[in-house]
Amino acid sequence: MLGHLSDTIVHAARMHALLAYGLAFVLTAAEAFPVIGALVPGTAIIVGLGALVPTGALHFWPLVAWSTGGAILGDGLPFWFGSRFRHQATGLWPLSLHPDLLPRGKAFFERHGGSAVIIARFTPGVRAVVPIVAGVSGMRSLRFYVLDVVSAVIWAPAHVGAGVLVGASLAILGVMAGRLEALLIGSIVSLVLLLWLVPRLLRFVISWLESKRGPALAWAHAGKGRIRSNVASILDPARTELSGLITLAGALAGSLWLLLGVLQDLIAGDPLVYADHAILHFLEPYRSGIPMEAAMACSRLGSGAVTLAVAAVALVWLDRQSAWRGAAYGIAAVIGASLFTAGLDLALHRAPPSPIAPGWSLIPFPGGDLATSCAVYGILTVIAGRRLGARPRIGLITATVLFAALQLGSRVYLGLDWFSSELAALGFGFAWAAGLGLAYVARPVEPVAPWRLVAITAATLAIAGTLAVALNRNADLARHDVGRMSTTMTCPDWLQHGWQNLPTRSLGMLGSFSGSLTIQWIGPADGLRHALAQLGWRSPAPWTFRNALEFLAPHASPAEIPALPRWDDGRRADLIMVFVGHGLAADKRLVLRLWKTSVSVTMPTGSVRTLRIGEIEMQRLRRMVSTLTIPVSEGSASTVLPRIAAALPASRLVTRAADGATVLLAGDRAVDTEGCLTQHRGDGAQ
Repeated sequence: MLGHLSDTIVHAARMHALLAYGLAFVLTAAEAFPVIGALVPGTAIIVGLGALVPTGALHFWPLVAWSTGGAILGDGLPFWFGSRFRHQATGLWPLSLHPDLLPRGKAFFERHGGSAVIIARFTPGVRAVVPIVAGVSGMRSLRFYVLDVVSAVIWAPAHVGAGVLVGASLAILGVMAGRLEALLIGSIVSLVLLLWLVPRLLRFVISWLESKRGPALAWAHAGKGRIRSNVASILDPARTELSGLITLAGALAGSLWLLLGVLQDLIAGDPLVYADHAILHFLEPYRSGIPMEAAMACSRLGSGAVTLAVAAVALVWLDRQSAWRGAAYGIAAVIGASLFTAGLDLALHRAPPSPIAPGWSLIPFPGGDLATSCAVYGILTVIAGRRLGARPRIGLITATVLFAALQLGSRVYLGLDWFSSELAALGFGFAWAAGLGLAYVARPVEPVAPWRLVAITAATLAIAGTLAVALNRNADLARHDVGRMSTTMTCPDWLQHGWQNLPTRSLGMLGSFSGSLTIQWIGPADGLRHALAQLGWRSPAPWTFRNALEFLAPHASPAEIPALPRWDDGRRADLIMVFVGHGLAADKRLVLRLWKTSVSVTMPTGSVRTLRIGEIEMQRLRRMVSTLTIPVSEGSASTVLPRIAAALPASRLVTRAADGATVLLAGDRAVDTEGCLTQHRGDGAQ
């Protein structure tokens, strides 16, 4: 979903670089336009475009030049406008909509003098006022344009450079996790845009709607009908829910976007499905001690039994307060969430990582607990928040969202459900709560004491949650470890067909596949380490501060740059070895990685050994920008496998039917002694 979007952005920037530079020019210019500039996320876009420089899609100096030009023009045009029209400017659009804007900008300008031009260039919001104020105030043109050019020359490289640093960091992560770079770039740009644009857009929309309240009310009172009656009720000046309605509409749209995006990935089998397994396996080694107990407690607080107890107490209290509509919407929240998760389970037939234990939940469907929790606490937040001020309302919403996030994280951490299923549940729960909230807020206020409802909800959650945690602690400890599904095969089975059934490519943390797994090794990783050392392979440079600086060295050596870690199906490599020189180009190296699997092989003597899979890739040092070097993959290097096989005590080269790749089946000296590869040398070779 988001990964595909960010991939598209990077590809589009590479194919239409001139358009991207033009976008930088236009947005940096528009940021300084009066009033409108406060809504333009030019700074965020420049940083985002700068993050694309290390990918090779854009170039540093052209981006700086276009951004500088846009900044100069953007400040220059409002200054000319102010100089040309002087005090008449206040009566022209868009300044006529905000008559207090120029006096405030003039006070800022008088306080800082000419330096206000430079300060404003680095201050969002003020940037859209100071240039025109400077013109209205009669500042000399030469002085203004000198300051304008100086501020732009400083501002543009600083912001593009910040983006380059972000992009370079993500480029390193991208080498480790495939599409992680593109995903993180897209996530950061989207988040910055969200944080920058949404509050300003909401204020603008609310202000515009307030200005249209009178004509809309006149239309509503001019006739009869249900639509006119509802419009009159919503826009009644005695009510102040307009901002709440807009907030709920935004929450509904965002939650539906999340829900539909996840469902699309689940139905299409997109990388998010594979990421579920990688995340599950990645978290397994960390399920112990205090973090595990904290996660169990958090998941119990969000269990169906506790949520239904909270809902029951809150709904009874609402009924006693004669807030019957609120109670009805609370019941609808529980029923809707339960029906959704049941329907999703029937439609997808997707079992959780481990069967839901009897008594664990009163809502025995994947994601049922989280969906119900989000819906119940979401609608209770709407009911209570309707009679609260802006700050308490924001605090209540934040607490609800954080509680849902903790539940999601704890359930995924414990392996109780897939990450994608929990995301879908969270999306539906909040979407359902927002939809019910819109219907609730559109009607007259009910007699609800908000802080009493909050206190009753919190007290019930604390009491029911504490009881649930205490009563189920021992049972939870016994079942918390989902355990990775393990497979055991005999040596003949492995040689005959088992090796063909193992993964052919490594699975990244975000569900993307990369590389070619061409090594299958039985036994400890140290056995392969010693054998490779005899052939000139070495351990990679350790991760120290000094070695990390090699990424910034003007003439970096493949032997001195540390090998970037990479995961396969959530597992970190047991062994990493590098090979440089001896026939390779000066900027290239071979990197071997070996990962532990959940497969074990039974030897002819009856002993059981763990099977590991690995890859060998060719890497070339690439100069991303003038001060950064990144090792990038040039694909699998299976041509070196025969030389490695010749140096091993027990080995065999076979051809994989799936992709035609040569695969090395091997083991240490103990495997040779037990006769796994020697007694069955005729089996499985193709």
